[in-house]
Amino acid sequence: MRIGTRKDKNQMKKSEICIVFLLLLMGMITMPAQAPADEMLAFYGLKGYAYTYSPLPSDGFHLQSGGMYSLFHESNLECRDGYIWVVPLSLTYGDGDLWEVSAGSQWEYWKNTDFDVDETGIGDIFLGGKIRFLGQNRGMPLDLSLMSYILIPTGDRDKSIGDLYNYNPTNDDEYSYGANLLLGRRWERFYLSGSIGIHHVDSAHDCIAQDTFSISLAMEYHISESLMVYGEFLNSENKNLYNYPQGHMCYDPDVDEDIRELGAGIGWVKDEWGMKFHIGTGFTETSPDVRAALLVNRSFAF
Repeated sequence: MRIGTRKDKNQMKKSEICIVFLLLLMGMITMPAQAPADEMLAFYGLKGYAYTYSPLPSDGFHLQSGGMYSLFHESNLECRDGYIWVVPLSLTYGDGDLWEVSAGSQWEYWKNTDFDVDETGIGDIFLGGKIRFLGQNRGMPLDLSLMSYILIPTGDRDKSIGDLYNYNPTNDDEYSYGANLLLGRRWERFYLSGSIGIHHVDSAHDCIAQDTFSISLAMEYHISESLMVYGEFLNSENKNLYNYPQGHMCYDPDVDEDIRELGAGIGWVKDEWGMKFHIGTGFTETSPDVRAALLVNRSFAF
């Protein structure tokens, strides 16, 4: 009875988030134009300079790398204290108008300090593409794109944040893929963007949800042509379906709750170079206390 009540509340929260997103979307469509202008995957391709994917395709060829640190300590479960280091490397190419393709991977190190275990390895290989169907640059009311991707497992598999999020790592090389509907609207110096995504993992394990959804929102403010700041909210379904018995140190009272994070950052672009600093925090016991990232982007024109 207790579990059912929690799930009902969780479904209400998801409905409320969807309603807020739809209201914002309606606002984006009806506002007059004033001027033309998941998971770790948002590292690949820095267009938008936020975790929330931008519907705007990248212009030219981009090489990106940097580092991210996530700390799980104060507000998470007792058996999930730890931290994670990630060094991503990605390549992105787009025509700046209609399409974009990306490829990348990352080196990872994670440590669970409760059990004194750690591991390093190379994450899955990311391949993705984006197609824009609507654009404000063509006199349309908003930007709208569809982005699809696949994660090809490596020998190390994609450890990623999942080992501390879900506490259900497997030794299987599991393919996963997904799609995101991306929307955006610019007026004057502001750009509001949103993403609705579905993610699928080919897993035979009952403890992992094969299909999960995510919703994200981001607001950018462009201080100048080279400098911008942003804030964003990310909500994704927890892939973990397994729970320990009540009273166990790893028992999760919020196993059916979505993973929610709030972040902010600053982006700088000048000629061929770009840089982003991001810092954020989570609202659930399965999200990090602190997440910080510094990314550098180098552009090449042909």
